[in-house]
Amino acid sequence: MIEYSVLFVCTGNTCRSPMAEGLAKHALAKLKGVSAEQLEEAGVRVRSAGVMTGGGSPASAQAVEAMEKVGVDLSGHASSALTEDLIQDADVIYTMTDSHRQAVLMHSPAAADKTHRLDPAGDIIDPFGAPVDVYVQTAEMIREALAQRLAERYGDEVKA
Repeated sequence: MIEYSVLFVCTGNTCRSPMAEGLAKHALAKLKGVSAEQLEEAGVRVRSAGVMTGGGSPASAQAVEAMEKVGVDLSGHASSALTEDLIQDADVIYTMTDSHRQAVLMHSPAAADKTHRLDPAGDIIDPFGAPVDVYVQTAEMIREALAQRLAERYGDEVKA
């Protein structure tokens, strides 16, 4: 049974939201004392989606490489389009930008109370097409924001 379901949203679901999903799975699996693959069995579902994707695309090569540096494997990622079902299933939705938040709310105005920018201080820039070092910087911004968000739910026990 799923006790907590989180959804990360960006544009194409090939860079930022898959990195956030991978980092969240890594951190939450540690907290639960399971592998990332066993996370759902432990009651936590972590997903990601894009507001402008047909789905099925792999994570960008730079995102895969940036995540390898922190021990997160995105090689099997396939993008998913944002759907009403994903929105309804999530207990909380974290978007990379305010425009992504607005896109979620266009799908489902009722999701307003559970949809937030991952970084309350501002948008997380899109590294698409940039060199790997920019993806690494973006991943660090995501990791810092994610640590704050996970602490809101789990306290300081979670280290993203």
